[in-house]
Amino acid sequence: MKGYTEISFRRMTGILGLAGLLFAVLLVPRLRAEDDANAPPAARAVRLSFVEGEVHLYQGNQPLVDQALANTPLFEGARIETGNDGRAEIQFEDGSVARISPESSVTLSVLTGVSPSSERDAELLLDRGLSYFEIQGDTDSNHLRVRFGDTVLTTSGFTVVRVNVDKGPGEVAVFSGNVHMEGGASPALDLHGGESVALNANNPSSYNLAETIEPDSWDAWNSDRDQDLTTQAAGRTEATDDLPDNKNPAWNDLDANGNWYNVPDQGYVWSPNEASNPDWDPYGNGYWMNTPSYGYMWISGYPWGYLPYQCGAWNYYGSFGWGWAPGYCNPWWGGGSGWVIRIGHAPPRYHYPIRPRHWNPRPGDGHPGPKPIIPVHHPVPVTTPFPTRPRTTLIAGHAVQPLKPVEQPRLPYNHPVPVIGYHPAPPAPGNSRAAFPGNSSPRPIAVPARPGNVYMPPPQPRPGNVYTPTPQPRPYNPPPSSHPAPPPPIHSAPLPPAPHVSAPPPSAPHVSSAPPSAPHVSGGGGGGGAHPGAGPHR
Repeated sequence: MKGYTEISFRRMTGILGLAGLLFAVLLVPRLRAEDDANAPPAARAVRLSFVEGEVHLYQGNQPLVDQALANTPLFEGARIETGNDGRAEIQFEDGSVARISPESSVTLSVLTGVSPSSERDAELLLDRGLSYFEIQGDTDSNHLRVRFGDTVLTTSGFTVVRVNVDKGPGEVAVFSGNVHMEGGASPALDLHGGESVALNANNPSSYNLAETIEPDSWDAWNSDRDQDLTTQAAGRTEATDDLPDNKNPAWNDLDANGNWYNVPDQGYVWSPNEASNPDWDPYGNGYWMNTPSYGYMWISGYPWGYLPYQCGAWNYYGSFGWGWAPGYCNPWWGGGSGWVIRIGHAPPRYHYPIRPRHWNPRPGDGHPGPKPIIPVHHPVPVTTPFPTRPRTTLIAGHAVQPLKPVEQPRLPYNHPVPVIGYHPAPPAPGNSRAAFPGNSSPRPIAVPARPGNVYMPPPQPRPGNVYTPTPQPRPYNPPPSSHPAPPPPIHSAPLPPAPHVSAPPPSAPHVSSAPPSAPHVSGGGGGGGAHPGAGPHR
């Protein structure tokens, strides 16, 4: 029975009832085995978790989409390229992240190790531009390294590092942790938090090692994204503690956008805030995207829409609405069973999603671009987007309450104490990092810090591995007249008033009593089986 999917199984159970359910369950192993014989081999994937502006996605040299989509699974060989206003983030299963600034390119050159129990190896290649890498730490079974050119960076312990290859052959800044750098003709170096190094293209054996880090205008964006993840992690519940890869930031998205319920005899069930509306459809907002190995796969349009569409199963509970049970949560690409629709039981007259067929251009078209994305949007006719559910609700006949968060914060930077004042801001939309000639990135601008921002450079180095900026701002190179003038240079403290100048005679031009003060800046720092017992419920 070639081409079997879970849709056919659900339709069969709906027609045959209980007897059909038992009959179909007996058939599943054989049908699955036949389907597995035609499925692609098992693979590992990580999540494209954040996309803003112009971002392109490639698999090898083949373009997948003109505009990348958040929640896309990324496989080995995936390449993310950002335009002059684009930025993106990749999340790994252990909580490590890579953040890509505008006009940059990062390739997942190595991504192996299918299951959490297997040894995993990953390598991120920075082809061009500037990126941040927040690595949770190398272990015996999990390895993540960064490469640019012939140089390889490996880490020990929690490490945050910025790599810039706009100025070849590269600059490395370690905000926190420890980095070992070697490869090519450059000497092997060990860098620690608060240190940076600029390699020399003309003489690889010569380099500039500093005990400070020169600020970049994109440091603030990297810090803000880190703060967002830390805030979400603070609201995590116990529901995912025993699941594989429970450090994956994608689990925190569920706690931040819905509620977990511990249902007797069923296990944990999660329901998004949107599902409080009875007309909501888990497959009503998203895209069908074609991939070389798996054909069309579903990319959810919801910010939390990654794990609930890769493993486990959705079920509709008549007295509650839609809920998702994670099961053992081994994603479908890890089991090699091919792509499936993950709905165990749906309400009456529910329209199941239909997976598109493979798209192929007509002979002679010579279509070089990516295959088309098919958007899906089923508007929900309601007056309020998320009706309030009662504190105690019924699921499968059991009265349950949502779980409360537990204190399991995500490991953050070793941030200095927040101080309102200096805050490097990213360029205005449409401006690239190289907007000002003579600088690899725009000069930091003093603006009021956002509430909750904890990533602030301190005035002086402090003990430990902390981020320490250079004492003075970078030299300012005047831009061409066609560019708007940048803001005035920033000083670390107000200039003292000039000596008093006596008033000139009436005939002389007027001279002010003191030069204007400089702007004040404050100092300071199986393959997706449903959960046991989470089968169809009415």
